[in-house]
Amino acid sequence: MAIWSTLAKARQSPFTTKSDFARMAATEIGICASDGLISTKIGESTYGNVWMITQDGLAAMEGIEDVL
Repeated sequence: MAIWSTLAKARQSPFTTKSDFARMAATEIGICASDGLISTKIGESTYGNVWMITQDGLAAMEGIEDVL
């Protein structure tokens, strides 16, 4: 459920890499980022400081919601 909550937050209101939420959910963010569910990538070779959900992340959210 913590993974789903992290993905939902990234979808609804993307958060910065140094935000209070990022500090609180560091483990979940690490898991999501490692699995390609969230990213700070803006363009082909451009990265920012905001975590945003990816297409894979949206699919993972739908999968979790189907199970629940």
